[in-house]
Amino acid sequence: MKVLRCPKCRGKLEPIIYEGIEVDRCCQCSGIWFDSSEAENLKKLRGSEKIDIGHLSQENDKEVLETDVFCPHCDLAMIKMFDIDKHPIWYETCPQCQGIWFDAGEFKKFKDNFAHPKLLSKALNLFSFKKK
Repeated sequence: MKVLRCPKCRGKLEPIIYEGIEVDRCCQCSGIWFDSSEAENLKKLRGSEKIDIGHLSQENDKEVLETDVFCPHCDLAMIKMFDIDKHPIWYETCPQCQGIWFDAGEFKKFKDNFAHPKLLSKALNLFSFKKK
């Protein structure tokens, strides 16, 4: 079996299981790799934020955009995604396997973004017209 390596620090990724869903967390930087639907499934489960044991560092946005990050499974350059919500975060997703990489602390923020109505939804509600 292939040893998965962290796409950021090259540390070893070790499996952790929460409510029957297995993800891979880096032993060095505490970032987390989610296979295609794992992040979506885990964000709905109460207490799942406990798998994210790290703290989000204040990384330079320019640095984030200029550095390629490669999928631990496919070894392809991942697409950088920006979630602009209550907690704006940058994360990476693989265009082939649809896996998602969250740096330490980002999954907590990602999950919390879905715990409350999104900013776009709030704005649309403010400007929506009720049909009579």
